[in-house]
This record gives sequence, C-alpha cells and structure tokens, in this order.
Amino acid sequence: MTDYIPTAFDFDPDERGHFGKFGGRYVPETLMPSLLELNAEYEKVRFDKAF
Repeated sequence: MTDYIPTAFDFDPDERGHFGKFGGRYVPETLMPSLLELNAEYEKVRFDKAF
C-alpha cells in the first residue's frame, strides 16, 4: 500500500482567497471572521488521511 499524499490544485485559492486572476470570496463582511476560522481549521486537516 502506498501513502496517499494529495497535492494542492491550481484551482485552490491563493493566500488572499482568490481563485485565479479575478475570483474571491463573496460573503458578507460580518461572516469573514468565522469563514477565516473555518478555513484555518480545514487547512490543518485537509491532507490528513483520516479526515
């Protein structure tokens, strides 16, 4: 059995949340703190095989 090591994709957002040249996050500003917290927690586990 080989280890599963996923890679980041070209369509993943950059560090500012932009997808490519123009894309971004389109959510109300009041939701941004929660969205950023959720994203930070997801980044911690996204490559975890158990997740």
